[in-house]
Amino acid sequence: MAACRRGLPDAQSYGARLYAARCGQCHSAYDPASLTAPMWQVQVEAMEARMRQARLPELTDAERQAILDYLEQHAQR
Repeated sequence: MAACRRGLPDAQSYGARLYAARCGQCHSAYDPASLTAPMWQVQVEAMEARMRQARLPELTDAERQAILDYLEQHAQR
């Protein structure tokens, strides 16, 4: 996956801002088009495990859904 160098799509949306803030705690936000929607589901689950290991605050159900909705909307087709 590559960091999103050109900026996130729909960057001012709640989903984009939440994705950049929560997922960007440890690394640059990746371009949502770098993965398909099903791949993002797996990736977010894997990152949640890493967040727990790093003792970062867990995503709430609402945050997880907002991030996944955003990523899936802009995912690779």
